[in-house]
Amino acid sequence: MLRILNIQILTTAMAGYMDDDWLPPSGSEEEQERPEEGDGEADVVLPDYGDVNFWTEVYTHQRGRELAPQEWLLSYQHFCAQGWRRFFDAAVRASGPGPRILDLGCGDADFMSEAYDDGYQDITGVDIVEEVLETMRQKNATQRPNMKYVLADACDLTSTLEAKDFDVVFDKSTLDALKCRGPEATGRMSSEVHRILQDDGVYLCVSLNPPEDAQSAIESTAHGERWEVEVLVCENENYEGRRDGPPKHLYMYVARKQQGKAECT
Repeated sequence: MLRILNIQILTTAMAGYMDDDWLPPSGSEEEQERPEEGDGEADVVLPDYGDVNFWTEVYTHQRGRELAPQEWLLSYQHFCAQGWRRFFDAAVRASGPGPRILDLGCGDADFMSEAYDDGYQDITGVDIVEEVLETMRQKNATQRPNMKYVLADACDLTSTLEAKDFDVVFDKSTLDALKCRGPEATGRMSSEVHRILQDDGVYLCVSLNPPEDAQSAIESTAHGERWEVEVLVCENENYEGRRDGPPKHLYMYVARKQQGKAECT
């Protein structure tokens, strides 16, 4: 059986977390659910999710979707069920009727198409694979004509996206994928998100990774930008109760810009 989505479970105190009703248990339950080494099940060598060639193969049908599901981690319905739609509603532009949202690493998921149908119609999807962007353009051309798609690398958006151009940057496991490239890549992406976000905007990062991995990656920017990060936790709608399957909980990091650069020590 496939061991695809396992994360390290936090065993430390959860003080300071928001939405306490959704906190993972503080120890034994999830630790018991993790598979033991040498239990007789074959480990699967996971692909390099930070490699553009992997995603090109996925989106041009040269590779199956077993290790890259279409709806990556979280559906729009489950997002709304947590009350997290409030972050879209709070990001109201002074010059327009609704928030300008960037979907970073959009792929071919339906999440933002459903958000568009829910009234958020200033949405730009960014991805590094042109083929998937063209698929999404064709898919949404008639029903969602205002959706825009831009070819760009999340680590370098300078030639395609202007500074302070978005009220919300939404990232559904793009940070997780870039962690395969290492801290330099995640640091560059975090700096780029900081640059393109309005001063009062919000970066929403949904991740499999617990705070010691994901939060630290967001905060370790390439150029010393600073974030204030809050952590939300929800149950994983894809959880199946199997030790070798998807984890029981997901994290969402709510990052807001702090002005100025971090001091060097």
